[in-house]
Amino acid sequence: MCPPSPDTNPNNPVPGGLLDTTYLVYVDDSGDETQDLLTALAIPTPVWAKTLQVWKKYRRWVAQRYDIPTNTELHALDLGTNSNAGRDRLSALQPGDRNKITTAAFSMIGSIAELRVLTVFAPVPEGSGKLYPQLVAFVEEFCAFHHSHAVIWYDGTAENLARSTRAAHRALPYSRRVLEDPRGYASSESHLIQMTDFIAHSAHHAVLNDRRIGPADSYLRQHAYSKLLPADDAPGHVWPGGIDAAGFSCFTHKLGIRGYP
Repeated sequence: MCPPSPDTNPNNPVPGGLLDTTYLVYVDDSGDETQDLLTALAIPTPVWAKTLQVWKKYRRWVAQRYDIPTNTELHALDLGTNSNAGRDRLSALQPGDRNKITTAAFSMIGSIAELRVLTVFAPVPEGSGKLYPQLVAFVEEFCAFHHSHAVIWYDGTAENLARSTRAAHRALPYSRRVLEDPRGYASSESHLIQMTDFIAHSAHHAVLNDRRIGPADSYLRQHAYSKLLPADDAPGHVWPGGIDAAGFSCFTHKLGIRGYP
């Protein structure tokens, strides 16, 4: 664990988030046959309502401009420039329009400065479920930095997923900052899970781009994930070069993704 005091480590990420609060955390996965990622979108409770309203404003814009109803589930995969969009109204859009919808989504997410993104990575397709304990440990550490607590919701309602995520939480120590058991959502029923889907998908593409594998570069691969990270002069939950209490690197890459490279 990295030390929680900002005075003991110049790279400590405490300045990047809100202190003494509770974070509502939404989790989704992404990946392909070469890798898996699991991403958490951490929303401090003081801006939860604002975050939801900003996303709903974005969905109204999509509805008015592209005739995509606000209750249509948005998936970043369907909106990729090279994607064969699988939903009726989305499939009728030109690739350029799908890219504009995606660009607007990331501009909207990036406009809320208090949001934080935490991602863990595995270089083989073993299944994102195996990454969940690592992500929970990451959230736990993040909350310790910020003297805060968290409650987690994840994408999925399968009983086996519920059992595995619940076990990861119950393995935490009594002093845990991640509270309660996690709860699953159907992504179609949660705007904030859909927001997290965009972030997870862009993290996946950011790593693909850095590894120089996969299809041709796109907006998602080149820009989206890195734009969500704090600037170098305002360190947040990611800070390349950070050292933990044992002297090991906490983050070793510009993307700020734990476990990568």
